[in-house]
Amino acid sequence: MKNFESKQKITEACKHNLNDRMAVAQEDLRRLREGAGRNADDNMSETYESNQQEMLNDMSDLQAHFDFLEESAALFNRIDFQSEYDQVQPGAVVVTDKMTFLVGISGEFECEGKKVYGISTSAPIYEAMKNKKSGEGFSINSSTFQISEVY
Repeated sequence: MKNFESKQKITEACKHNLNDRMAVAQEDLRRLREGAGRNADDNMSETYESNQQEMLNDMSDLQAHFDFLEESAALFNRIDFQSEYDQVQPGAVVVTDKMTFLVGISGEFECEGKKVYGISTSAPIYEAMKNKKSGEGFSINSSTFQISEVY
């Protein structure tokens, strides 16, 4: 039961982190759009076009980031984080001697004062740990990890 409760807390922390990141990106986009409208009304100087292009580039980058976060949220909702696992697969929490991972979604976040690293199934570290069980180890980029728990 301890692992189930821990996993619930970790997935909730991940979900809150993702929602917070989306809210910040959405607010930044709103401010940029608002600023672009003001600059169009207020600024008729020679630098207007270069400022406008820079702002459009920033908006495009931010929109791409927001789109990525939306895709991550959709992926999060498709992964089964409710089940307990005995081997590394999407939806599993993997506790190693160095870090704790949540498999299925990218991003770093905190849960009860501890860092948790969300990893995508397309990440090289996932390939190194895929299907491993408690007690097994894996290596990546000259770092060796020992798995103490998978749930």
